[in-house]
Amino acid sequence: MPDETDPPRKQYGFKEREFKRDERPVSETGAAPTAQELAKMAGPVARSKPVGGAAKAGDPNDVYTALQKNRAAEVKTGQDVIEIQRRKNRRRRDFWLIFIPVELFFAFLAVVGQNNPLQFVCAIAGMVIVGLTLPWVMFQLMNRY
Repeated sequence: MPDETDPPRKQYGFKEREFKRDERPVSETGAAPTAQELAKMAGPVARSKPVGGAAKAGDPNDVYTALQKNRAAEVKTGQDVIEIQRRKNRRRRDFWLIFIPVELFFAFLAVVGQNNPLQFVCAIAGMVIVGLTLPWVMFQLMNRY
């Protein structure tokens, strides 16, 4: 039995909402317009002149003429000749500078820890991990520098 000092229970529910209709129902306006009627309402078609395939002679905006003039100027000044120089690859040097000391460090730990199986196994695992991941990072993931 509820105590008389308790407030009355609240009733929860959904509110009735009034929605504004943007479009009228079909029955009020009639049938929806067809595609042909929509095209008529849009107005006449605006057509542009067809673009010619070749530029007129002496046209200052002709791209091909401008490119030929640029090319002739390059040949005249000698700027069209380029020398391809191969960049020295420093990745190989950096790979060996990292790989050899780290592998020697793990080999030293393996030799020192021969009596401790955990240290020996961890040192061998370190050698394997460095031996597999360092070449992958240096030669697959990194760009030439």
